[in-house]
Amino acid sequence: MACYTVHLKTRIADPDLAREKAVFVRDGWNVAAFGFGPFWLIAKGHAVTGVIALLLQLALLGIVAALGLPPGFQLAVMGLISLSWGLEGASLRRLALRLTRHHEAGLVIAPSEDEAERRFFAGEESADVAPPAKPGPDSFVPHGPANPVMGLFPQARGSA
Repeated sequence: MACYTVHLKTRIADPDLAREKAVFVRDGWNVAAFGFGPFWLIAKGHAVTGVIALLLQLALLGIVAALGLPPGFQLAVMGLISLSWGLEGASLRRLALRLTRHHEAGLVIAPSEDEAERRFFAGEESADVAPPAKPGPDSFVPHGPANPVMGLFPQARGSA
């Protein structure tokens, strides 16, 4: 099961239109980001962030080449850059969405993006239903133990 974050545009006044333009970002390893780096970010519609990342990556590779390091080291640096893109591509996409005035509306765990969309929107529809009524003063509500924090050492009583 994959974890998806849901991002909605904040400037859209109509909530139905905002839900229609929702963006689902899958958390975890991203093969496309690993292979294509900044071009993947540009293809996802984040041109400014992608161009900045491309310029930074080219500057880093230029510095490594200018230092006159052996080709094996240059290849290792390129591999580490690609590895970081694969690991952190989703985080960079979330950053780009935040910069384009999207807010994180939720988190969905689902096997695919289509199922994540179904679960998120089904949860929103059920949230529109009125919450259950609070219990009255005469109804019985079970309470837990007197100490709500479990797993910690009790406070020492008396002298130490």
